[in-house]
Amino acid sequence: MRTNQQRGCLFPKLAIAVLLMTMIAAAGSPAQPTGPVIQAAQAATAPVIDGRLDDACWSEATNMEGFYCPDYDGPAPEETMAWVCADGKAIYVAVVCKDRTPGDIVASETRRNGDLGNDDYVQVQIDPNHSHRDCYSFAVNSVGTQCDYRPGGSAAKVEWRGDWKAAGVRTDVGWQAELAIPFSILNCPPDQTTFGFMITRWHARERVTGMWPNLGKTWDNTLTADLCGLHPELTRSRPLYMPYVVADTGDGFERGVDAGLDIQQKLDNGLTALGSYNPDFRQIEDVVEPISFSYTERYLSDPRPFFITGQDGYLPREHLLYTRRIRDFDAGLKLFGTVGNDTIGLLDAITFGEENSLAAALRHRFADDFSAKVMIVSHRQLGEPDNLAYGMDACYNWRYPGGQDSLWTVLYETQTQDLGSGGSYAIGGSHNRGPGAVNFDWMARVVTDNFNPALGYWPDTNNHGGNISFQRTDIYDKSAWFGKQWGLSMEYYPYLDGSGMLSSYVKPAYYCLTSGGQLYGIELQRGKDHNYDSSSVAALHAWHNGDTYRRGEAVIVKGKAAGGDLTYAKLDQGLRPTGRLSVRLLGEYTAVSWPDGSDMREYQAVLTSSYDLTCEKTIAARAIWRNEGFTAYAAYRQVVRKGMDAYIILGDPDPSTTGFTNRFVVKLIWAF
Repeated sequence: MRTNQQRGCLFPKLAIAVLLMTMIAAAGSPAQPTGPVIQAAQAATAPVIDGRLDDACWSEATNMEGFYCPDYDGPAPEETMAWVCADGKAIYVAVVCKDRTPGDIVASETRRNGDLGNDDYVQVQIDPNHSHRDCYSFAVNSVGTQCDYRPGGSAAKVEWRGDWKAAGVRTDVGWQAELAIPFSILNCPPDQTTFGFMITRWHARERVTGMWPNLGKTWDNTLTADLCGLHPELTRSRPLYMPYVVADTGDGFERGVDAGLDIQQKLDNGLTALGSYNPDFRQIEDVVEPISFSYTERYLSDPRPFFITGQDGYLPREHLLYTRRIRDFDAGLKLFGTVGNDTIGLLDAITFGEENSLAAALRHRFADDFSAKVMIVSHRQLGEPDNLAYGMDACYNWRYPGGQDSLWTVLYETQTQDLGSGGSYAIGGSHNRGPGAVNFDWMARVVTDNFNPALGYWPDTNNHGGNISFQRTDIYDKSAWFGKQWGLSMEYYPYLDGSGMLSSYVKPAYYCLTSGGQLYGIELQRGKDHNYDSSSVAALHAWHNGDTYRRGEAVIVKGKAAGGDLTYAKLDQGLRPTGRLSVRLLGEYTAVSWPDGSDMREYQAVLTSSYDLTCEKTIAARAIWRNEGFTAYAAYRQVVRKGMDAYIILGDPDPSTTGFTNRFVVKLIWAF
């Protein structure tokens, strides 16, 4: 008779068989619809980027009208018109956003790369590789505040990211925007004359999107427009240097002056090389971990510049490479980018004589609907066993006029010196028809007991099973209710060795959002977690949901956890006392009471405030109260478009510390 462990070993063969069948299906798939083809009119004279649209080039520019709203599956709620032209240096875009009540246009964000999510804004997406995958996005609101995203992510320094221009102007009938996006900040393949292109407009009051071209309710990126007739004057790029200097004094820290350097070089083949020597990993602010009950370590984002730049999509995912595992290093190297149909990522972080963390990944795009990726992560450290993690994943999509289906498989394995090998093998898929339809996704998985990615985030092993989740979202036009959503999730993961249940539950949920920004939600759960009853009921109420600074949320959970009675409560409230001062207060309380009379009680209160001296200079402070004690810090931030960025810190911004730290730090950053 086969044991559970032996049964688990059969799973990779099944996943590989499905992968091979997928490749065969991909090879025989018929041609799919494509997006519109437009020619970029050539601008004899570049426009002045002031938002006024009175330059001669706009009279000859290519026009785009008829914006589509995927939320309503129909025309966008307000009329939008756009124009595009280009010369050898840049792509220029103009957008006119009509609004029947222009006095209600929302524009609260003034800091570059801040949160435009609750403002009216337009966004231009450009895919210089024409791969329908790696898009740059450039957004601007009606007061000219800019926000951008680069494939893989990037550090905050504007000159490091690459600069571009935009302006927004209010008019009697709405507002309009003007953008200039230089080819020099795009990783353009040699001789590329056609880019993927689309424009979206966020309607803040209606909380819906208008887009051109029409990508359908499921945002099918293969239907983006082909912007043709581009002739970039690409010149050989020079290395970009970003040195820093830190003067640090205080108890418990290394006093004195420290310095380091990052170097970035765009290569002619479309790749970017990044080097770092003596990087400074001390941050102005880190993620404050919530105290809601959890059996395992939480996953937290990593804000450190070296890891942000060129990470997402190019290197192995957090399952094998969770960069918070790399605490610090002396020198690092990265290579990332897209060359033809291949997406490449390489990372090597070295602490001289002590530790080496190496990661690499290669994804090949066989077609728009089919891609596969191989990856490897190696970790060596004095006093620790050598660890090697490697694997592959593949995904195939089926596109229909009304939506998309997908099938994917992931195979990971690890080898740890003297401790053996293990694996995680999964197969899953999704059915997506967009708003107004029932969508679902599913997964089946086996994880052996010895699966151990030393640099990865994988809190639970020794389990097998599956999960499925159904959801439907309905968005209403001109109704007191903006939208409603229901979901039903089911999961069953017993331990592979037969010792009980890792996780098993049924969870129905229902949410509704009013046109006035009130959100109501309820979740019920019946199940087990780590062999304990995990049944619970959770209620949520949020208000001012469309206001960046005044939104608030209250959550309460009652149920069972770890053999006791669980109570969790959270209150999160933002305030905007003046046009420049913003305050946010977060309070959390967790209590578990056990039958023997013992209990666990934790509280946390976080007060965060910032005052914008200008759109580039801010004074910030944070205070945290916990069971363990109190901690606080204050800081001055100067993040400028060109020149020196500066950070002055009083106290310790590490949210895990306790007590006020007698520390004063000055950090200066340049880019040239």
